[in-house]
Amino acid sequence: MSRPATGKLLRKLLLATLLPTLLALALFGVLAHEVARRTLEDELGKRLGAVAAGTAALILPQQISAITEGDEGLATYANLLRRLDEAKQRFGVRRVALVARDLTGRGDTDRRIALGAPAHELGADRIEIEQAASGAPASSPLFWGLDGLPYKRGYAAVGAPQATGFVVVEGSADYFVALAAFRRWLLAGGVLGLGCIVLLTSGLARRITGPVGRLTEAAERIGRGDLAASVAVETRDEVGLLAARLDEMRAALRARDERLQMMLAGIAHEVRNPLGGLELYAGLLREALVGNPDRLAEVARIEREIGHLNAVVNEFLDYARRPAIEATVLSLLPLLTEVAEVSAGAGVRVEVDGDLQVMGDRTQLRRAFMNLARNAATAAGPTGKVVLAARRVQGAVECEVRDNGAGVSDDLKAKIFAPFFTTREKGTGLGLAFARDIVRDHGGDLAVDRAAEGGARFWFRLPAGG
Repeated sequence: MSRPATGKLLRKLLLATLLPTLLALALFGVLAHEVARRTLEDELGKRLGAVAAGTAALILPQQISAITEGDEGLATYANLLRRLDEAKQRFGVRRVALVARDLTGRGDTDRRIALGAPAHELGADRIEIEQAASGAPASSPLFWGLDGLPYKRGYAAVGAPQATGFVVVEGSADYFVALAAFRRWLLAGGVLGLGCIVLLTSGLARRITGPVGRLTEAAERIGRGDLAASVAVETRDEVGLLAARLDEMRAALRARDERLQMMLAGIAHEVRNPLGGLELYAGLLREALVGNPDRLAEVARIEREIGHLNAVVNEFLDYARRPAIEATVLSLLPLLTEVAEVSAGAGVRVEVDGDLQVMGDRTQLRRAFMNLARNAATAAGPTGKVVLAARRVQGAVECEVRDNGAGVSDDLKAKIFAPFFTTREKGTGLGLAFARDIVRDHGGDLAVDRAAEGGARFWFRLPAGG
C-alpha cells in the first residue's frame, strides 16, 4: 500500500515543481524572443529610415518634377540613378527607389519600377508613407519577398514638408538568422534547465518520499501487530520527528501488549490450578456415585463445564503466547484435511478443495483454520456443510472457509474480529481475533462476505509457495 501512496506523492511533488517551472521557462522564452525580435525590427526600421533620409537629402525636388515617363535618356534621370546606386552600395541595403508624390516611379536600383509607372507594391504602406510626408522618416512592417525571406522598407520625403517625392530603402531582415539561432539556444537552454530541475526535484522528492514510504510501511507493520522492529529515524525534519513519535508509540504499544500477555498468562495460570483440582475431585465424585445414575448426570455436567473452562484458559494462553511466525513452503491439502477431520461434528459435512502450496507457518495456520472451521461448523448446525478451499488468484493463494448457515449480518461484520466480542453464550470472542492476527502476520487480512451456499465466507490470501 505504501508504494502506490509514495508514488502518488512523488508525482504530485514533481508536478507541483515542474509545471510552474515549465510555464515560467516558456513565458521567459516567449518574452525574450519577442523582445529581441521587436528590438531588432525597430533597429532595422530606424536604420532604413535614416538611410532613406540621408539619400533624400541628396535629391532636389526639381529633379523629381523634371522627369517623367519616356525621359529615360535624360541626364537628370541618369544622375538620380547614380545617386541611388551610390546609396545602395554605401549603406549595404538591398534596394533604393525614388517615387513621386503620386507613387509613380522616378528611379529604382533594381529597375522593378519603370519611370513614370505606378509603384503598386508600395500601396500597402500608405500609412507609413503619409507619416514620412510629415517630415519624419518611417518604416514599414516586416514583409516576405518572393524569395521567401523577410524584408523591411524605410521611407523619407524629398522636399518636406511639401514632399514632392519619397526615397524608398529596402533592407533584408537578416537578423532573423541570428534570431533563429537565439531561439534554438533558448530552447536548448530551457530543455537543459528543465532536465536539471527534473533531476534535482526527483532527488529532493525521493529524499522525502523514501522516508515517508518506509514510515508508511512501519505504520502498516504496527497496525498488523508487529511491534518488534523499531522505526528508523532517517531525517531531522518533520518526517524524522514523526518517525520518532511513531517509534515511541510502537514501544508503548509493545510494552502494553507484553503487560497484557503477562496478565492473561497469569490469569490463565491462576485459573488452571483450581481447575485441575476441580477436575480431580469431579473424578473422585464420579467413582463415589457409581451406583447413583441420577447424581452421575450432575457430575457429567460439572465435568463439561470444567472442560469448557479449560478450553477458555487454553484460548487465553494461545492468544497471549502467540509466537512469531516461521514461514516455510507447505502443502495446504494435508493441513486442510487434518483440520476437517478434527473440526467435523456430529452430522456436519466438511469438504476440502485445494491442493496448492503456500509460504506460511504450519502451526499458526492450523490454529487459524481450526478456529474458522469450528465457527463454521457451529454456524452450519448438526446437518450443515462446511467447505475448506483454496485457489490461485493473481499470483497468490486465496483460502476460504464457508458454510451454509445463517451468515453474518452487516451490522456485525465490523465487530466480529474484535477480541472478546462474541454472540455465543459460552464463546470467548478470541477465535476470530486470533485467526485475523495470524493472517495479518502472514501479510494478508481476514475478510467476511456471503458464501455461495448462503452462509458466511471467511477468506484471506497467502503468498504462493511455488
